[in-house]
Amino acid sequence: MTTAVRIRQFLAHELWTMDLEKAPRASRPALRLLRLILAVAFEVRFRLLDARASGLVYTTLLSLVPFLAVTFSVLKAFGAHQQIEPLLNQVLEPLGPKGAELTGQIIGFVNNLKVGVLGAVGVAGLFYTTYSLIDKIEQALNAIWRVRQGRTWARKFTDYLSVVLVGPVLIFTAIGLIASVQSHALVEQVMAIEPFGSLLLWTAELMPFILLCGVFTFIYKFVPNTQVTAYAALIGGLTAALLWGIAGEAFAAFVAASGKYSAIYSGFAVLVLFLLWLYVGWLIILIGAQVSFFTQHPSAYRALFPWLQDTPALRERLVLEILTALGRRALRGEGPMRMTELAQELGLPPSVVEERVIELVDQRLLARMSEPEGIALIKPPELMPVHEILNLVRDGFGLMPSVPEKPEGRIDALLRQRDAAVAHSLDGMTLRSLIAPQEQEQVMPEPDSAGKG
Repeated sequence: MTTAVRIRQFLAHELWTMDLEKAPRASRPALRLLRLILAVAFEVRFRLLDARASGLVYTTLLSLVPFLAVTFSVLKAFGAHQQIEPLLNQVLEPLGPKGAELTGQIIGFVNNLKVGVLGAVGVAGLFYTTYSLIDKIEQALNAIWRVRQGRTWARKFTDYLSVVLVGPVLIFTAIGLIASVQSHALVEQVMAIEPFGSLLLWTAELMPFILLCGVFTFIYKFVPNTQVTAYAALIGGLTAALLWGIAGEAFAAFVAASGKYSAIYSGFAVLVLFLLWLYVGWLIILIGAQVSFFTQHPSAYRALFPWLQDTPALRERLVLEILTALGRRALRGEGPMRMTELAQELGLPPSVVEERVIELVDQRLLARMSEPEGIALIKPPELMPVHEILNLVRDGFGLMPSVPEKPEGRIDALLRQRDAAVAHSLDGMTLRSLIAPQEQEQVMPEPDSAGKG
């Protein structure tokens, strides 16, 4: 076996099936980090993170000037509106001299926007455009967190309004406080004393990174319509801030070495570079959100790769696992089970479990209950034969491909013989047999015990 094949086998199979508790203690952090990196890379490639980033670029182009106009109006009431231009200039710094030029143009658009002459319809359109940007961000983060239900209209109004009105004020207030503290006479005296002077200088150098990390952490904590732990949001914020810094340096070097683009695109070169930087920025934000999700739900990426194979054997096993978990709950006399509880009990990502639950509901094996909310069996476990369940998994979860009619041959006879043998071996076995083997139902013997008297 060649080295390349060996590495590919390790990354595709062994890395995800090995027990890290039995691995050398020194290698465990590296293995966990490798799992996380590969899982995030898989999400970027196959889960359309790049497409969502492209969609956010389009929305940003439409909403940037109205969003800044609303923010400008809010900050003007607090006398902090002059700080928008330096912050925007810092965000577009990787574009080099063209970034400062673009900042001036955007600020010029904002200054020329006269809210008073827009009228009621114009102002409503201004706020709707701003709302749509935040709504698209929430939809993207909800998709990463496997949240199907967004905020209600009432919550969107209050939450988005607080983000637009309160968020910028807090950010620029923090920037102003940091600047005033740095210029304070007492701080200047402390800076003259070593090693406090060097420590304060390092802190000042790190302050933009800390603020950026705080902004990303705030987004990951409060924008998704789900409960995100502070630790998971912080890890995602740190990741996004680090990637932002690295990407900024790399993009600045790319812009410096891309003089030929100015010759090709002429006056459109700055727009092309701006679009590229917007795409990179949104992709980094989505990657940070994905890291935050995997930090809070490590079982999601540990179980991700085996179940994404979606083989018939895995589908059969997952369906039986879901039904037996709900059957045990029904025999205990408990109510319906929430999707998150079911996924947690099975140790699988909620998206994988929910996909099968939807199919089971369509096949009338499960029912969605509203009071109390959750999933429950539609029939008692003793009335659900196992062979019928397996037949539904095989034939009922999708359209069977059509085949031309022809006389029955050896293949058809073989398949009928296989089906008859399976039905005979599972005859009399119900879902309750899997849940309570010692009950008054026949249970199949284990393979290693067959033939023992």
